[in-house]
Amino acid sequence: MKLAAKSVEGVKDCRADYKKGTAEVTYDPSKTTPEAVAKVISEKTGFKATAPR
Repeated sequence: MKLAAKSVEGVKDCRADYKKGTAEVTYDPSKTTPEAVAKVISEKTGFKATAPR
């Protein structure tokens, strides 16, 4: 999941907690959005990712 998130332009860091099923992504909001990051994670991994509301 980390590699998928980091493949998005603007993502600086990703820390996943697989036991909790959560991830914290640090990104540049001028280059990407939480929705775009979640979409890439969902498409490239077996995880269903959603952006926080």
